[in-house]
Amino acid sequence: MKIKQTFSLFFLVLLYQQSLLAEHICHTKVDDLGKEIPMMMDMSNMDLKFNQIKQNLPNLSKLDNLQLQKIMKSMGPNYYWPINNGKSSKHGVLIMAHGYGSDGDLDLFNSLKNFNPNYEIILTMGMSMMTSKHVICSVQRLMNSGIESIYIVPISSTPYNTLVRQWRYIFNLEKNYSYADVDVLASNTFKYIEPISDDAIAKEIILEYANEISTNQENEVVIIIAHGPVSQADNVQELLIMNNIADYISNNSNFSEVRSFTLQDDAGKAIRDNNINNIRQYIKNSSMQGKRVLVVSNLMSGKGIQKNIEKDLNGLNYTFNSKGLLTHPKFKIWIEDSITK
Repeated sequence: MKIKQTFSLFFLVLLYQQSLLAEHICHTKVDDLGKEIPMMMDMSNMDLKFNQIKQNLPNLSKLDNLQLQKIMKSMGPNYYWPINNGKSSKHGVLIMAHGYGSDGDLDLFNSLKNFNPNYEIILTMGMSMMTSKHVICSVQRLMNSGIESIYIVPISSTPYNTLVRQWRYIFNLEKNYSYADVDVLASNTFKYIEPISDDAIAKEIILEYANEISTNQENEVVIIIAHGPVSQADNVQELLIMNNIADYISNNSNFSEVRSFTLQDDAGKAIRDNNINNIRQYIKNSSMQGKRVLVVSNLMSGKGIQKNIEKDLNGLNYTFNSKGLLTHPKFKIWIEDSITK
């Protein structure tokens, strides 16, 4: 039987009172930009964690542990990045993000520099597949500065995916981990915010991105492409959310048609290939009907899988606005609105 290793708020306070233990738990390497990377996890349990990942992600199940280790290394480290946001505060905001490469991460960091100074902000970057040390250490940092409440903001287009569930597991909101078992935090200090999904602000941003590349709406169709989840059950739920966004765009524009598609980028190759074929066929049919095809997405960053999308749609006639939601000025408004409700 699996037993969660849970860190309570009281235990975290004790960690600070026992400085040597705290230093061991949260010893970090700090780069020139202020990113803090916790030291490596205990190597003795790596094989166990690799096996758990392979059990939870069937598309990785045939890899040996050395191959999986190379994939984990290629994804870069999990780290946290404090934003010096102004005056001292009793409220903290923990922004949980997948990680978008050095440029994409910097875009997110810069977009939050002028956030409401009543909140101290830390970015926690990475999928937390095999560790939650960066999360635990970022929480400790907030507590050390006198924070009384911490808002957890997951940067994701929907809650229906393994990434968000892994984050929720870390905060003791899910019974099971999505990737590998990691240490868990439990406290009434945390206030969890749901992902943006089909919030009015998401709808407004995506419509704006479609309008930016439009020239004649009556003769244009819009495709909204999402990264998509692993499981088919989650995919059904995500498409419902995306269809709500598509309906909003249709009702607030003169576009000929608005359609939603998911890539299911981390699902099996056959599933992803089928989704790509459906998108390509829709673009071909629309072009044959004389329609101009516009492609937008609900992706969080503009520096994620957009290059893969361009490769997938190679040879077709379409115009792609590759911008992501998180650097739009309204996204910061969504965060503030969500934590002040």
